[in-house]
Amino acid sequence: MAHVTIFRMKSKPGERESVVDLFDMWQREHMPKVKGFVRSTIICNLDDDDEFMAEVMFESRETYDANSATPEQGEWFQQLRSHLIADPDWFNGKLERESGNVVP
Repeated sequence: MAHVTIFRMKSKPGERESVVDLFDMWQREHMPKVKGFVRSTIICNLDDDDEFMAEVMFESRETYDANSATPEQGEWFQQLRSHLIADPDWFNGKLERESGNVVP
């Protein structure tokens, strides 16, 4: 069963690009080495450019937890956290259903 984590976060004033850049860095440097990773999405609030929702999906809770426990992921998260006004709000769940088309 796929594991999905959704989190809401707000960047410090003037640091939104650093948040986006860290997600790009994760895709380049970490994703190729991470087992069980399926996808991620980061979305900016239309009314507040500093507010984001993000979603990550892993093949299972076990692969998600294994990634979360690595020193590299911990270091990446600490970098992310340094650009946020507070800890993210987290929602962890299992994928019940998914449908739709891929947006080009």
